[in-house]
Amino acid sequence: MTLFHDTYSPRAYRNGTAAPGMMSRLLARLGYVKAPTPQPRTVVRARSHGFAVSFDYVAPHLIEDRRIYVVEGKTRPLFSLVSRIAAPAMSIVSVGNFANAERAIAGFEYEKALLVLDIDTLGTTSDAVEALIAFRRQFPDTPVVIGSGSFARHDFSMARGVIADASVRLPCDCVSVALAIESAVGNSTMRFRAA
Repeated sequence: MTLFHDTYSPRAYRNGTAAPGMMSRLLARLGYVKAPTPQPRTVVRARSHGFAVSFDYVAPHLIEDRRIYVVEGKTRPLFSLVSRIAAPAMSIVSVGNFANAERAIAGFEYEKALLVLDIDTLGTTSDAVEALIAFRRQFPDTPVVIGSGSFARHDFSMARGVIADASVRLPCDCVSVALAIESAVGNSTMRFRAA
């Protein structure tokens, strides 16, 4: 048996590896002090060297009482983005076209709705503008987020307030859609306060 072999140590600390209390056990073997019998150690493994941050993309109080309707084309994943960021919403529904969204929103007249629309599915720009103006007249309190591949950039201001409360350039990411939804709800509220 060598000086560094300690049968009381866990297997990971045997055979000459440095372990806490090694010097006191060495001195005890030489007769200077009596070393206490070591207790078996438990290994505490850290889950991570970093830290986890959890946050909501969209403030829950803005959408938890709303039904969100998504109208999109076949190639753009708007529904998956909205469902990822707006989980606290009452419901998130992908509807086939703009007319179905209008019918669905009209069916729940006492509940709040929010429309996320890819306007490229409505045909020409003039067709999209006319359809959205008619929608705004019928449902003035419904926030509208529009998206298009032809927009130069995202716009979360009330610049397009006649047809929408916020707009995003497609394709986009979760953060852009979350900012658009929050801005749309806020801009819609501001429109009613200003009126």
